[in-house]
Amino acid sequence: MTTTAKLRIALIVLVLAATFYVSYSDIVSVALRFGAPGRVAFAWPVCIDGMILVSALTLVTRTGVSRATKTWARFGRWFGFSGTIYCNGLAAHTDAVLVITFYVIPAVALITVTELLIHAAQGTAASRRQARTQPAGKASRGKLRAV
Repeated sequence: MTTTAKLRIALIVLVLAATFYVSYSDIVSVALRFGAPGRVAFAWPVCIDGMILVSALTLVTRTGVSRATKTWARFGRWFGFSGTIYCNGLAAHTDAVLVITFYVIPAVALITVTELLIHAAQGTAASRRQARTQPAGKASRGKLRAV
């Protein structure tokens, strides 16, 4: 794996962890405000943001995933995106557009990084073609970069 690929993975993990942390606290505050008991409120972010991450990991799987599974993964990803944006916006406790926009930034960051993860893992048409034609276990000779 190239240094650039390792750096990209480290940055993706950093951004995902930070946005999950911020989004987590926003979603918990909304769940508590709407009357969810403490332990239940702390599970809400896992339900919402966790669904996004599981959906994304399902979409980057190259083999063994049916078309129906990928359809559900796309639905889960977009439903999770909607839920995290909605909860982050509600955490603002105001109707002021600028404040709500500020609270939505972590959700948009999570969505952007998730989309980058999915599309980078899918690679280009040339890299997918080479992966299909190259025997399993045989290393590439630097013709294509790691995504």
